[in-house]
Amino acid sequence: MPTIDANGVNLWYQFTGKGHTVVQIGGAVSAHEGYATITPGLSEHYRVLDYDHRGYGSSDRPDQRYTLDTWSDDLDALMAALGIERAHIHGGSMGSFIAVNFAARYPDRVDKLLLGAGAVGRCDRMGVLQFRIWQSLARAYGVASRELAEQMLTHAFSRAYLDGPNGGDEALAAMQDVTARNVGTDVFIAACQAMIDTDVTDRLKDVTAPTLVMVGSEDVLTPVDAGPGGAGARYVAENLPNARLVVFEGSGHGHYIEQEQESVAVILDFLAE
Repeated sequence: MPTIDANGVNLWYQFTGKGHTVVQIGGAVSAHEGYATITPGLSEHYRVLDYDHRGYGSSDRPDQRYTLDTWSDDLDALMAALGIERAHIHGGSMGSFIAVNFAARYPDRVDKLLLGAGAVGRCDRMGVLQFRIWQSLARAYGVASRELAEQMLTHAFSRAYLDGPNGGDEALAAMQDVTARNVGTDVFIAACQAMIDTDVTDRLKDVTAPTLVMVGSEDVLTPVDAGPGGAGARYVAENLPNARLVVFEGSGHGHYIEQEQESVAVILDFLAE
């Protein structure tokens, strides 16, 4: 598998397709595999760069403090090492936290910005408590445990999806499998803490790229509208200089899975403008 040195760590990467580059930043659970349902559709029109960020998947997993700045600086180094001056930047879930931070720190690197699976500028009290529960379950049972996977399923998908043909034991097994492959317990706990601590609301004004903000109407993890102490997807879209909000009705956090074709279509339309 190809890896390249970026800021002193080896990062796994993979190109699919041809055309202008779309860089996809993974989330807190599944690394690049979180885009498995939509990369094929995007790569019919663009060169898609999937990679595992520091601490995840097939990239190096050093024992250290993990922050948005660390992951953003790694992406800058990765693009430089691969000879990519500018690209469309796509972040989903925790990847959207990183993407906003990256776009504010490195505006000259970003053509268009895609924020999926609920872009949050700051977690509200509900979000903080949810991530603390994840941390507690990971400490008690391990990151690949059934207990943690069951809890994450309730935050990843809508009720309709979980009661449907794809939301049963197969979904539970898939959640355990993808988590076990892509992140260790300590890094997962650190990633949850990074999201708890993150507040990018003061950086939104520094993002110059046209931005697409995507969120499921039933997303309870990174919602359309956060509580008074937070900043949800609507807040992010309204406070970016040039952003559009798209809400996938009936979908939970995982709209890339629940509404795969709709997600791809919305992204392609936005990038083609």
